[in-house]
Parts: sequence; structure tokens; C-alpha cells
Amino acid sequence: MTDLTSTDIKAPRAGSKQAKLVSMLSRKSGVTLEKASEALGWQPHTTSATMTGLRKRGYKIERVIKNGKPSAYVIQAAA
Repeated sequence: MTDLTSTDIKAPRAGSKQAKLVSMLSRKSGVTLEKASEALGWQPHTTSATMTGLRKRGYKIERVIKNGKPSAYVIQAAA
């Protein structure tokens, strides 16, 4: 068993639905929960839980609130 430091990110397997979610979250504008759920064929609660799992893997996911529009989620670029 290997220990991950706070700067290590354990990337999902290439071609998986998690990898597709990371790709959508990496866009400059991010992705809404509804759009991600639709694209992946998942229920919104499953998509939300998967984002929680990605956070535990080391991804910095931020919720961006837009006036009058659904919130978007985006992976913050490393400083």
C-alpha cells in the first residue's frame, strides 16, 4: 500500500466514465451537475458522489455560482 501526499493525484483509469468526468470538469467553464449526469448516463446523486471521490483522490473541485443559472463545477488548475 502506498501513501499519497497532499499533492499527489490518483488519476482515474483512461477511458472510464470517471476520466470523462475529469475531462468535463477540466474545461475552463466547467460543467453543471445536470449536463455531466446526462453525458455519463448517471443520476445526479451518483455524479455528485463521484466528484466527492475525485476530491478524495486529490482533485480540487470548486463550485462556481452563476446568477440565474445552474452552478458549474470546475477543477482548479495547480498554482
